[in-house]
Amino acid sequence: MLKPVNSRSVLWICLALLTFVVACGDAEADSWKNAKIKRTAEAYEEFLAQYPQSVHAQKALVALEAVHFKQVQKDNTLKAVEEFLERHPDGLHAEEVRNTLELLHWVRAQQGKSLAAYESFLKMYPETRFAEEAKIQMAPYALAEIMGSSDIKEYEDFLARFPEGPSADSARKTLEGLRSM
Repeated sequence: MLKPVNSRSVLWICLALLTFVVACGDAEADSWKNAKIKRTAEAYEEFLAQYPQSVHAQKALVALEAVHFKQVQKDNTLKAVEEFLERHPDGLHAEEVRNTLELLHWVRAQQGKSLAAYESFLKMYPETRFAEEAKIQMAPYALAEIMGSSDIKEYEDFLARFPEGPSADSARKTLEGLRSM
């Protein structure tokens, strides 16, 4: 037969169970706290993988984007920018990162020092803030490609495309010489 349990024993049993439950803690809350302490992409990604439906999931996504954005700022490379935009195309920092992407492509075009480099840039960014400067920079390369030619149409096409600047002046002189022959 079972013995009656006194109220003091019940109190100790309840206290022991409560202590056990508290000691076990809330794994999700602990994981979120750990991710916030670490502040790394890996920690936030691990939290999201374990608790995708967590009440902290949106905060973890925002924090993850912030970590990736800091990495873009640190690296300042096309690879970092493209990876960020692949992960966060509509994120809080996406527009700023797209502007960085345009700027990095502009630098690449300038470093390319060729007609093809500038044409490639303008193909990607036809309405860019750098469009006029790109056209000015590419004119000498375009002229170099036709110099030595006796084809009047090539010079006329060049002048239609690049009507101003030192390269245009040089092309006009050459064109005048060709027409007078």
